[in-house]
Amino acid sequence: MTTKAPQAAIYCRLSLARDGDTTKVDDQERICRELAERLSWDVAEVYTDNSRSAWQKNRKRPGWDAMLDAVKAGRVNAIVVYHGDRLVRQPRDLEDLLDLAHAKGVRLASPTGTRNLDNDDDQFILGIEANMARRESANTSRRMKAGVERRRRSGLVTAGGRGGRLFGFATDGVTHVPAEADIVRGVFARVLTGEGIRFIARELAAEGVTTTAGKPMHPLAVRRMVASPRYVGLMPDGESAAAWEPVVDRGDWETANALMTGHAYVLAPGHNARKYLLSGIARCGVCGHPMQVLAGYTSPKSGRKVAARYGCLVVDCRKVYRNVAHLDTYVATRTVARLSHPGNPAGHLPSSPGVAAEIRVLAEERAELEEMFTDHTKGRAHLLLGRLDSIDARLAQLRELTAADAAARLIDRHMGIGEDEFNGLPLSVRRAVVAGCWEIRVQPASRRGPGFDPADVKLTPR
Repeated sequence: MTTKAPQAAIYCRLSLARDGDTTKVDDQERICRELAERLSWDVAEVYTDNSRSAWQKNRKRPGWDAMLDAVKAGRVNAIVVYHGDRLVRQPRDLEDLLDLAHAKGVRLASPTGTRNLDNDDDQFILGIEANMARRESANTSRRMKAGVERRRRSGLVTAGGRGGRLFGFATDGVTHVPAEADIVRGVFARVLTGEGIRFIARELAAEGVTTTAGKPMHPLAVRRMVASPRYVGLMPDGESAAAWEPVVDRGDWETANALMTGHAYVLAPGHNARKYLLSGIARCGVCGHPMQVLAGYTSPKSGRKVAARYGCLVVDCRKVYRNVAHLDTYVATRTVARLSHPGNPAGHLPSSPGVAAEIRVLAEERAELEEMFTDHTKGRAHLLLGRLDSIDARLAQLRELTAADAAARLIDRHMGIGEDEFNGLPLSVRRAVVAGCWEIRVQPASRRGPGFDPADVKLTPR
């Protein structure tokens, strides 16, 4: 009679580098397979948790959970792991495993030794090791938090960044890299004139600008750049003063963030927005929905050419259409006239410094409350919902304020512009300026036939 070889599960976990051993998952699996072969165990399944912490109380380890399910279902009766602390760093995880392995004779093996999870002595030793691992993790965490607090009081942060540093700063996190700092200032200047994040990133990449990780500059990197308070000499909380010199002015940072995250009328999106001035900005005067572009075409029957039109595409409306060239020319002319007229006041500068930091703090608090609501709603749901409603109301108020301030700042930067200068601006900037200047409502044509009647277009100054 032959005894069936144990059906083993290999468990691999690459923790964060700060936790110590960073032996790669592939290497862990290879070592575990070699051990299983020496023990004459059949490898049934392999479970991995890459870059997952095992000691944090709120940890999520899908590979670990799947392995417990396999033990519970009886598909495996042995576990091979690179090292014990790859498996458990919390005593309760060990208890979960022991509860499932009870009376099943599940065995545990690693290069440092083999134990039986159904043996009292082995359970005792495993319990001691799990508690020692938890204590070491707690000590590591305490030392790290103390170091972070010391740096915070000194106005310093870990250099950070995917390339080991933040773009524009040296690896010490304090010294500016002049060439990169100039690029950062250029990015902010372009955002403040109304250029879109994607457009800026595309041009930087074309110029050969790379991130600190060596990748071509991309929209997410530019967005993070604009959002980072470190460029204005602030700590990551957006409030505390840092030890380094700012790269850009705080007012510019506030306004750039408002332009990037404010309401749609500041940088209004829209179908064909990269090609047309008013797509998504002009609205139907009947139903109020944004107008989009219907491309020009030649009638197959009559051969008559139909020019591109802005139109309301709402099924229950579709009552407003206007020639693209005519409407663009009229709105651009009115915009230049408003910006160049000496009697028009310049836009007011942002009046609420610190708004971007408050938005950041509230957004982080909201995310934490949502997680609490998901995990611990019993008996406290009404309190959490009340606080969420309060945060949402304040965030809406702050975003309204920043959007209005940003639009005024954008208009201020283009006061005195001429027609040729306006037409020479990138389309994204012209769209932002127009959207910041006007609320545009296009009424149904007052008369049939060709031509353009300005009375059918209502421009309301913002």
